[in-house]
Amino acid sequence: MNLFLYLLNSVTLFCLFISYSTPYINPDSILWPVAFLGLAYPFLLLINCLFLVYWLIRFKRHFWTNLIIISIGLGHFNNHFQFFDNKQNNQHRFSVMSFNVRLFNAYNWIEKKTTSDDIVNFINTSNSDIVCLQEFYAPNAFPSINYPHKHIGLQNNRKKWRMATYSTYPIINKGTVSIFGETKNNVCIFSDINFKEDTIRLYNLHLASNWFQKEDYEFLERPSVEGVEHIIERLKISFSKRSKQVQAIKKHMNTCHYPIIVCGDFNDTPNSYAYKILSEGLNDSFSIKGSGISSTYNGKIPLLRIDYVLFSPELSLSNFKTHKANLSDHFPIQSFFN
Repeated sequence: MNLFLYLLNSVTLFCLFISYSTPYINPDSILWPVAFLGLAYPFLLLINCLFLVYWLIRFKRHFWTNLIIISIGLGHFNNHFQFFDNKQNNQHRFSVMSFNVRLFNAYNWIEKKTTSDDIVNFINTSNSDIVCLQEFYAPNAFPSINYPHKHIGLQNNRKKWRMATYSTYPIINKGTVSIFGETKNNVCIFSDINFKEDTIRLYNLHLASNWFQKEDYEFLERPSVEGVEHIIERLKISFSKRSKQVQAIKKHMNTCHYPIIVCGDFNDTPNSYAYKILSEGLNDSFSIKGSGISSTYNGKIPLLRIDYVLFSPELSLSNFKTHKANLSDHFPIQSFFN
């Protein structure tokens, strides 16, 4: 029995160790399978922590191998979990909220009929100075979101979904980041916001989705070879798309002379190439002021942090909050700045 567990533990430890390298490997390359281990990092960590406890109880030296490899990845741990006391300050000058509203529940994923109105009401009562919305969908009329200034990405068809940024402060410039020649208002828009005597550039983005269907989630309950192949193919395509998107967005960010805030749904975890590229030179709100488990995905797969608020070091963060509001398949996240 111990031999079998030792072999199983060795495999999971190896996978955990390799997962530490995933942020540095472009998934749009021959090494794309490594990206799956980055996605699985929280689960690999949990499994190996259980093995660590087991070997400790059994007084086996395998305990040390688990402890060493888990310790090597503590930097990644802090991007997913914050169990230390990050002192928060309720005093702030302005706040920014990011929220994937899932088309305002247009297809009744949540059966409650008032969900769309509830989302709008939540936004209006959030006391956020700036709100970044992903999967914004308004085929007939814009929702009654009570902000004096807005930047809504335009589409050639009003029935397509897009991005929207609302602000209490004036938006003095706005645009769309070109993704290798393509103008996609459902990927990344930017807004230059005049905050008193300062200007901040805010990027609102939604990276390529994995587009899991109902049958993909059913696979978790009834695994099959066909289901595995289907999910792998979907993830491979989305990993590659996000790789191209983040390179274009980061290139655009590097031309900006203002302090930057990046909000949005990355559809990828902190152990990913996409996160590493976008977060270089920026601070992560959760890693600095977050607490507990960082999960922002309100779906069937637990422990996934795929929504972020990143910011330039010139800005000072006082607080961060994940709102556990059951209004979408994402939780709203909010950062408060001094």
